[in-house]
Amino acid sequence: MIFSADEFRSIFALTLFLIGLLFVLAGFWKLMAFGLTNHAQTLAAQSARLGQKSIAEDVSRVTQAAVQLSDSVNNLVRTSAGVGVFLIVVGFALLAATYVVMFGLHV
Repeated sequence: MIFSADEFRSIFALTLFLIGLLFVLAGFWKLMAFGLTNHAQTLAAQSARLGQKSIAEDVSRVTQAAVQLSDSVNNLVRTSAGVGVFLIVVGFALLAATYVVMFGLHV
């Protein structure tokens, strides 16, 4: 046998802990919107184009495009927040599993 049962349990718990910590950190990173910088740059470029179109085109079309752009930004932020919360919940579940593996669930 390569590992004893206690060594295997300790290695497994450490692995679960590190993966759980990684998930929690990734979730907070996503909630802080650091992952949205590329999308924000794209939206800024689209806003500049929208401003140029407002001079040359009909105002109703520009207003409609602005509303669509605003809805897109709201959906992007909501989706990003949902992914961040999901990552944090999974991370905490893995941290709880670490506790159960290491110390057992004595109820």
